[in-house]
Amino acid sequence: MAENVNIVIKAFDKTKPAFNGVTKALSGITSAVFSMRSALVVLGGAAGFGYMVKASIDATDTLKKTADKIGTTTEALSALRYAAEISGVATNTLDMAMQRFTRRTAEAAKGTGEAKSALKELGIDARKLQRLSLDQQMLVLSDAFSGVGSEADKVRLAFKLFDSEGVALVNTLSLGSKGLEDLFGRAKALGIVMSGNAAGGVEKAKDALHDLFSIGKGLRDQFVAALAPAIQHVAER
Repeated sequence: MAENVNIVIKAFDKTKPAFNGVTKALSGITSAVFSMRSALVVLGGAAGFGYMVKASIDATDTLKKTADKIGTTTEALSALRYAAEISGVATNTLDMAMQRFTRRTAEAAKGTGEAKSALKELGIDARKLQRLSLDQQMLVLSDAFSGVGSEADKVRLAFKLFDSEGVALVNTLSLGSKGLEDLFGRAKALGIVMSGNAAGGVEKAKDALHDLFSIGKGLRDQFVAALAPAIQHVAER
């Protein structure tokens, strides 16, 4: 029995350095894995933050350009977008509807166009309506729509005012001026309403970034053009 114990002790003594080596190696691998994971977390965070910034700049730039295109303010359009989304209308649908509504209201104010008869039926003076901001125009319309008897007539009138996107806006207009005003106030409280000055600054920042990336692209293209003869020579050889 004593001899067997002696053999086990000797065997353990001989394998102890091997166990120490394996333990040290595993410790190094674990450290490397955790270092790599930390680096990946940092890189992923930086990439995610960069994507978030780019998405925000693109969204604000689109808001500013759309507001300018239809002749309204970023405050009015951003509040309307929020109210539309709450009532189930996509942003792209609202933007197109507002673009067509602005044009048709201008035509009606001159006594022409498809919206002329619709506004008259709703009891709205087209010339007075055109002088209001876009969000105020929608408040006037929503009050007028509350007096329309049937859903079919609401759809018919909305189609004349907003074209095919008008069908989607029936629910928004059915909120009434009080409901819309509440949503406008909520949008402002949530910080969703974008001021014209802030949106203008973002637009300039995006233009500056575009110029910066254009410089990089130009340098790359000029460098490749300068190498073109050498590339041709190597290819021919």
